[in-house]
Amino acid sequence: MNNRLIKQTRVPVSRCDKKGNMDLQGVFTLFMDMASEHAVEIGMGMDALLHKGLIWLAVKSKMKIHRMPQMFSHITATTWPAEPGRIRCDRLYKLEQGDELLIEGKTEWAMYEPATGKLRKMENGYPKDLQVHPEIVCEGPYARIKDDFEGCEIADTYTVKATDLDTSCHMNNVEYIKLVLGVFYSDVLAEMDIAEMEIAYKNQCYEGEQLTIRKKQIENGYDIGIFKADGTPGALARIVMR
Repeated sequence: MNNRLIKQTRVPVSRCDKKGNMDLQGVFTLFMDMASEHAVEIGMGMDALLHKGLIWLAVKSKMKIHRMPQMFSHITATTWPAEPGRIRCDRLYKLEQGDELLIEGKTEWAMYEPATGKLRKMENGYPKDLQVHPEIVCEGPYARIKDDFEGCEIADTYTVKATDLDTSCHMNNVEYIKLVLGVFYSDVLAEMDIAEMEIAYKNQCYEGEQLTIRKKQIENGYDIGIFKADGTPGALARIVMR
């Protein structure tokens, strides 16, 4: 069983920013697609879980950015699942160019049972014969981002559209990244030297929901909250700059 998925590719123009570098939405998309593909290969994909009445639920994602690759440059992307905990597990990622590590990341996943609304143990989905690849990247804990944005500016509002939905019919994980980065003007975003970006997915958002995006400045960066109409957070993000 191949416990890692490795892909060589070129940075497409469709995934580049105004400076000609790969954008963060593109990085999140690449890693998400590879995670889904590899999960199927090792017997823990969406279909395998659905037979057990379960779905994968992304809890948090974190990226450490050392350098963004340029348009049309050759890159190598790798993903693998880490050793699972009792009810949560990390999937790890890295993006390289030759021997240079460009980006390292991880996503925390849980197994969710829609019929009961409960999380289930990882042993229900991890293949028993999987030998976990031992390499660890993106070390350190996930940030604890508070949902207290009282008095913070409303940076944007958004209505969830049909084109935002994934196969579970709720807002796709990468669409939250677009909302987070979309609170900045393009000139500001182009000058931001982002070292880390994290997002915690709190509550699923569905087609037609009205979302409010609030932004507050923190030391060396920003916290951004995406809130549903009832005030509960859909997602909370943190951007840390060098």
